[in-house]
Amino acid sequence: MMTKISSLKLWLVTIAQIKYQAKYALVGTIFGCLFLAVSWAIDLFSSGLMPTIANIILIHLDNPIIYIVDTAPLVLGSTFYYLGTVHARLDAEAKSQRDSGARFRALMDSAFDAIIIFNAQGAVMEVNAAAEGIFGYQRRQVLGIDIADLIIPHRYREAYGQGLKMFLKTGKGSLIGQRFEIEALHHDGHEFPVEVAIEKYEVVTGTEKKAAFVGFIRNISERKEAAANLIQSSKLATLGEMATSVAHELNQPLNVIRMAAGNSRRKMSEGIADAEYLNDKLLRIEEQTARAATIIDHMRMFGRQATELPESIDPRVVVVNALDLVSEQLRLAGIEVMTVLAEDCAYVLGHAIQMEQVILNLLTNARDAIDESEDRAKITLRVFEGDKVVHITVQDTGGGIPSDVLHRIFEPFYTTKEMGKGTGLGLSVSYGIVRDMKGTIIAENIDDGARFTITLPMFS
Repeated sequence: MMTKISSLKLWLVTIAQIKYQAKYALVGTIFGCLFLAVSWAIDLFSSGLMPTIANIILIHLDNPIIYIVDTAPLVLGSTFYYLGTVHARLDAEAKSQRDSGARFRALMDSAFDAIIIFNAQGAVMEVNAAAEGIFGYQRRQVLGIDIADLIIPHRYREAYGQGLKMFLKTGKGSLIGQRFEIEALHHDGHEFPVEVAIEKYEVVTGTEKKAAFVGFIRNISERKEAAANLIQSSKLATLGEMATSVAHELNQPLNVIRMAAGNSRRKMSEGIADAEYLNDKLLRIEEQTARAATIIDHMRMFGRQATELPESIDPRVVVVNALDLVSEQLRLAGIEVMTVLAEDCAYVLGHAIQMEQVILNLLTNARDAIDESEDRAKITLRVFEGDKVVHITVQDTGGGIPSDVLHRIFEPFYTTKEMGKGTGLGLSVSYGIVRDMKGTIIAENIDDGARFTITLPMFS
């Protein structure tokens, strides 16, 4: 019994392994043989003959048309063989599509970045597993939904819609084929920073071509947080270096307050203090207290970590505020400071405190370079407009930067200062801040020193 079952299984496996063409041809031939046998039986029965070979030959002699019926196994076998060929081709195409779909799915889901495919109307056509993880949606929840309603914050949706319409109308788009950073919207409502690249491709349906887009999205929250921590570390290091300067800045109003209070007390003890005199001294004390409070508030603002969105800032105000923090320190070092600020100047987009940090880093480096030089001690700051850009330059007379290290000065932790005098973060952090503002910063040697030039796009 077991032998018969094994033989049957082997026979079924053998049949399953036969190609579609052979299977169909075999079935067609069997049907043809059955049709032929039935036809012969009907002819013999109608003639009253027994089913013998002689009688079969006889009916062929009496009715030559039956020879056509004899071709049934060949005709049906050939016909079914062709159907098997068609079935095999369709099955191969279906298998290829399944394999292609599986490879596409595997490729999509193996990507660490989110991939979202959407059509010209903005409706989501496909997402990968990374997109589900980054945005908190399930795939079935987003298919067919407008991408703007899913991941684009409300304040950007109008600009997104206009940009998409403009691209479909003109074929040109400022964001297509570009990598850019933007805030994205999570399923739970919180926003987070992402890096996005969008590419266009065409979907062919019959004879019609339709535009579709692929968005590659990377969550850069950790990178942004690390950069913010690095900026904060550099900022606190700068604050430590400015401690002496701030002490002198605060010492001036405190001295004025002490003298005004002492003079008032002396007049009162002598009984010659009138109301006008005391009012004048109290007013001076009030003014100097406000001055000290301004310095402390500025230091507190400078020391905190920037979390707000970028805003339009006046580069001239940034330069003046940064200079206020170290002006006393530069004066005590015997360094002359000259500022050349344009009367009318466009605004730029960024964080004022971070931009102040860049200027402070450049001023500190200029001061240190001048300390090591015997030339005339002078720092010149300029703010002026170019072609759709704003330039900020910090120039010193510190003898310049050695040519063999000029190309490395923006590298993290690289410094030419003595051990314990610099962190090697200042210029690296400054480079990152300016880059995030879509600008550039370059260093070059001039006749008697070095010049750093910051170039930022105008903001309107």
